[in-house]
Amino acid sequence: MNFQISNQQQFDLQLQEFLDDLKTRDYSETTVNGYKSFLKKAWAHITQAGDTYTLKTSQLFRDEIALGFPLSESSRKHIKTSIRRFNDYLSEQPYVFRQGNGREEPPEIFQIVLGDYVADLLAHGLKPATVEVRRIFATQFLNSVYRQGIRSLNEISGIHVGAAVLSAGSAEGICQKLPHFLKYLNEKELTNLELYKAIPTFIPEKKLPSFYDKSELLQILSSIDRNSLSGKRDYAIMLMLTTYGLRAKDLVELKTENIDFQHCYISFKQSKTERMYRVELLPAVQEALEIYLSETNPSLENKPVFHSIHAPCRPLSRSAAWSIVATRIKSSVEAKGRKQGPHAIRSSLASGLIADDVPYPVVQKVLGHADPNATKRYVAIDIERLRKCSLECPEATGRFLSYLEGGEWK
Repeated sequence: MNFQISNQQQFDLQLQEFLDDLKTRDYSETTVNGYKSFLKKAWAHITQAGDTYTLKTSQLFRDEIALGFPLSESSRKHIKTSIRRFNDYLSEQPYVFRQGNGREEPPEIFQIVLGDYVADLLAHGLKPATVEVRRIFATQFLNSVYRQGIRSLNEISGIHVGAAVLSAGSAEGICQKLPHFLKYLNEKELTNLELYKAIPTFIPEKKLPSFYDKSELLQILSSIDRNSLSGKRDYAIMLMLTTYGLRAKDLVELKTENIDFQHCYISFKQSKTERMYRVELLPAVQEALEIYLSETNPSLENKPVFHSIHAPCRPLSRSAAWSIVATRIKSSVEAKGRKQGPHAIRSSLASGLIADDVPYPVVQKVLGHADPNATKRYVAIDIERLRKCSLECPEATGRFLSYLEGGEWK
């Protein structure tokens, strides 16, 4: 599997040929565009690091770098699949539709109903990929109830549905996809019960925002060597993030015209809320920007402020900005168990302001939140303030006390 892509023209040509090949295999336009987007991200990150696209650099991006991106688990799986397929194409490996143990099938007594269900989905115009996902979870369900001793659909009860959900490999997936199958069974009068009502609502785990305290943020900034151009750029990026908590997209899209050095302010339209954002250009930030920009090409107007250091000098992408921030964090503080991208710095600013009793409206304005409730989620980080709201645990009495002392619960 020896291959190497070293320039943009060669990458674009190979990528287009690969995407055309997918279309001949009846991949939907949405899926093809997804492959295109993920592979372009990989190419941009690899080239901004000064490397060429090879098996080694693409696998490094797939297995290590992409894991740190603020993406859903589904998107990470799609990145892995995209790179694997593209690499197989470049090395002229035979096309493999699916990796793993093969297609799972239901018990023979349920195969007809599953086939009718799939045909019904296709008749309603659902995309093949959507149909396949629903088929997979329906198959898992039918196999589960069969193992529970069910031999007829009318024997299925809510208890059997609950057991199938608990035994599923993906609780989120089965809670989202199985109701479609159970509604189909009810509509076709194949079951007497509205079994889909037995599917619990899946509530994903709510994780607290990652944050770094003031001493850690200062340590990150002080660890950056500002003698090189990359150091000056990275210092300006980190200082802007820790000072204003900018979103990554707004940071990489910031242009020189958005910074008024004469009147000392920064203003731009936020990408997420489309609201104007305007803040004072603080002296430390102004100095860092001026030092960095003095070594770039200041004669170009309305150009992106931050770009790659090595030729070809392109504007930074969001993934490149994430990589810069993550590298600076991991090289200076213990970051294990915490997110390491720009949003972690944004969370750190928010939690620090709230801990310092800065009023919510002010924090909301600093962060550029359109919804006040978006700011309040950071209160969960202020553990010391939450301790003041806690109640004393009541003393155990009665049957509960007896149970705690080793008795039986009656």
